[in-house]
Amino acid sequence: MNKQMMQSYRNQGYRLMPVVRTYNGVTLDTSEIYERVGWQGPHHFLLESGKMGDYSFVGGAPFATLTAKNGQAHFIHGERQEELFGDPLEILREKMAQFRAPYIEGLPKFRGGAVGFLSYDTARSIERLPQLSTDDLGTPDLYFVFVDKLCVIDHRNGLLHLIAHADLQEEDGLVQADADLDVMEQQLFHGSSQVPAFPARMAQADWQFSFSKAAFEAAVVRIQEYIGQGDVFQVNLSVRQGRTLGAAPYEIYKHLREINPSPFSSYLHFPELQIVSCSPELLVNVLQGECNTRPIAGTRPRTGDSELDRQAVEELRSNEKENAEHIMLVDLERNDLGRVCRYGSVEVNELMVVEEYSHVFHLVSNVRGQLGAGQDAFDVIRATFPGGTITGAPKIRTMEIIEELEPTRRGLYTGSIGWIDFDGDMELNIVIRTLQVQNGIGYVQAGAGIVIDSVPEREYKESMRKAKALWVAIEKAEQAAQEGGEPA
Repeated sequence: MNKQMMQSYRNQGYRLMPVVRTYNGVTLDTSEIYERVGWQGPHHFLLESGKMGDYSFVGGAPFATLTAKNGQAHFIHGERQEELFGDPLEILREKMAQFRAPYIEGLPKFRGGAVGFLSYDTARSIERLPQLSTDDLGTPDLYFVFVDKLCVIDHRNGLLHLIAHADLQEEDGLVQADADLDVMEQQLFHGSSQVPAFPARMAQADWQFSFSKAAFEAAVVRIQEYIGQGDVFQVNLSVRQGRTLGAAPYEIYKHLREINPSPFSSYLHFPELQIVSCSPELLVNVLQGECNTRPIAGTRPRTGDSELDRQAVEELRSNEKENAEHIMLVDLERNDLGRVCRYGSVEVNELMVVEEYSHVFHLVSNVRGQLGAGQDAFDVIRATFPGGTITGAPKIRTMEIIEELEPTRRGLYTGSIGWIDFDGDMELNIVIRTLQVQNGIGYVQAGAGIVIDSVPEREYKESMRKAKALWVAIEKAEQAAQEGGEPA
């Protein structure tokens, strides 16, 4: 990269330029890279796809942070702090625009930008929803860290990329980026592994539930009344469980990814909260003008017996009721993308494909389209968020019913975790199978899709079952901490 190229990018209005070093044959796994490079400072993260995906991303030490809650945002950039008011997505868009970087062919799909989450309640800035549920956790509506240094693991090609960004407004921007890469290289290849500190606690059976079993079942009956009246076809109803944890969130994450590896696993370590996620579901991505959303609707457990598993897959493929529900949600996603994609470009390029995961089979489709003129990643978020598979259909009416019947705000659950690149690309998951940790208490939320012939007791059990993998990982981490094998 020379000064002439830097000047060319500067003339095009770019603020940042990625500088990359690539290594072959690195034997460190994603956790080892995180423990050597990513964990420093109060904010750090690991976005991991493992063998099921293409890239994993490790980063920390952001140069800026943006949080928002109830129309009020806080932006911290170095020593400068701003208090802002308004639509949180619009504020994020405006702040991202200050740090534009060019797309460079051949580099990983994410090279630096904003990493974090949108809570489900970000939807309140997109749609007009009633204010009925209790906001007991106070989860931010939006929380993103801005990172210009990143480790990228390319699983398909066996490569490791270290990326730093040169500030094109600074004369020594390229020199500083090279210096940042030197530090990262030293930490990676000659440093020692460390893990984030976390206060030691004893696990407690001080369980908290957002719903009693009886109240949940009564809510199922009320939803069926709404379905019978023609208001909706399906509503996702969820229950949140919580208790004091006896293991550090990062140790729980390591156990979870062994038990239940997923293509959108993540560990976010922020001062106010920590997030452990093994989501299998993409909400939406935008990669150089192509948008994709990948709804999952339809699940069967794996048994480990090849014949029983074959029968489960066949039953999943042939179940008329579930297929009809799946098609309904695919149509919802087609309509959502159609609002922001070029006319005639939206298509279902994969329909009801069975994907294998560690414990289940999922019925999955893919909807894609070409981004329309004048549209960007933030328009796509507005069109697709939150995902229809975890609200129901039609989306807005189901969200109103969820607000009426669920006693507490969803917060992180069924929101999105992911990244928005400085070049405008974006990828967000749907937050399911996720642990949220605040003040040493872990919260897990899971739900069931309620339809006209649902059996209330079964739907409650289904919600409990979906949370099980997380509690198994938590218990394993707590046992290891108690035995002294891992820090608590």
